[in-house]
Amino acid sequence: MIHAPRFNYIKKFFTSGDGRSLRAKKNVLVSFICKGLTIIISFLIVPLTFGYVGTTEFGIWLTIGSIIQWFGFLDIGLGNGLRNKLAETLAIGDKKTARVYISSVFVIISIIAALMFSGFFLAAHFISWNSALNTDSVPNAQLLRTVIMVFFFFCVGFIANITSSILQAMQKYALNDILALTGQLLGLAGLYILVKTTDGSLFNLCLVYGSKSAVVLFFATLVLFSTSLKEYRPSLKFVNFKKAFPLFNLGAKFFINQILYLIGTQLSIILVVQFFGPDEVTVYNLALRYISITSMGFVMILTPYLSAFTEAYIKKEYSWITRIMGNIHKMWLLISVLTLLMVFGSKIFFELWIGKNFPVPMSLIISLALTSIVTNYTASYSLFLNGIGKVNLQLLSLTAQALLFFPLSWWFYKMNMGLISVILPQFLFYFASCFLMRIQYKKILSQTATGIWAK
Repeated sequence: MIHAPRFNYIKKFFTSGDGRSLRAKKNVLVSFICKGLTIIISFLIVPLTFGYVGTTEFGIWLTIGSIIQWFGFLDIGLGNGLRNKLAETLAIGDKKTARVYISSVFVIISIIAALMFSGFFLAAHFISWNSALNTDSVPNAQLLRTVIMVFFFFCVGFIANITSSILQAMQKYALNDILALTGQLLGLAGLYILVKTTDGSLFNLCLVYGSKSAVVLFFATLVLFSTSLKEYRPSLKFVNFKKAFPLFNLGAKFFINQILYLIGTQLSIILVVQFFGPDEVTVYNLALRYISITSMGFVMILTPYLSAFTEAYIKKEYSWITRIMGNIHKMWLLISVLTLLMVFGSKIFFELWIGKNFPVPMSLIISLALTSIVTNYTASYSLFLNGIGKVNLQLLSLTAQALLFFPLSWWFYKMNMGLISVILPQFLFYFASCFLMRIQYKKILSQTATGIWAK
């Protein structure tokens, strides 16, 4: 039973403060509920998937998803550029320019998606997917059909994901999280039906998981632009590439950062499959999922503040930014403690989750936990810097990471360090980046930033 004073304190927390803070608090609350359920579903899915296709094909699916994820950078950063510029435009009440931005980006992204799918469809027939995925357990013809199907739904989601950027710019993070949860529920229901009605099939598994998010976002886009977002509905008569040029300028920076970020994240899975095989991809992914529980919790706290930081910076409300950043760092300390506690409870968790016959190395858990703690601290500053479009320093940092990631991973691999070979470079880079971004944050708020610190 909740005591009255405690209930009143909780009620006061979510009903007091300025409009921007209230929006952020309510978004955080809904985000916790939705993403909490999403995390639970993602863990329920793993035993079902193992029982349906087995460890090797599960690893193949993860690798296919990782490879296709690389094509996400072909939006040229326009999704992030739209989010930032749209947030600025809405802050000053310019709805007409907002509609020009939205219409122009939808057209550009649709053209890119069409060209992307056509090129991939042709090129895929000349690739040996058995070699690319380091496996001979699935015929090459079946792998070809699978990757083309997954890529088709990726392209659909590639277009529809613009709606997600729009919702973020409008600080409607709660609705965005509800859509993500709906996709997860659809995936869980689809997998359950597969388990009950069909024999194990990599193609069927990829069909369910490759389509769930795209389908939800596609229909959500149709509904939203026919109802609550009707005044912003994309239209060819509002397409104006010249007026939307600022999106390209800012988007180009995000585009380069996306590519460099992928090198430090998605490349790790590709290296694991090449160094150790599909089975070890599964081990790596399960350990990452477990440790990422606290990181996802931290992201729930951070994300609603992205466009709020943009609005506050445009209005020069620096004291609000400082206060919110202080609160975020208090939550980071709590999340860090919980992450360390998860290390000690990992053995029991994995035995309950997937059984005793699937050991996960403790060295892998520890290295992922430390990397998660450092990454979360860095994320608190990169969120603010991304929100205000100051990304040049991140660009330099990510460039160094991109150039050194593979050589360092290869060196650690040759030193027989196992799966942590692909984790240590990430830890080192984020450890260095957090100091640089903290300095830039301080300089910007004190209005003393010059040169690279101000860009």
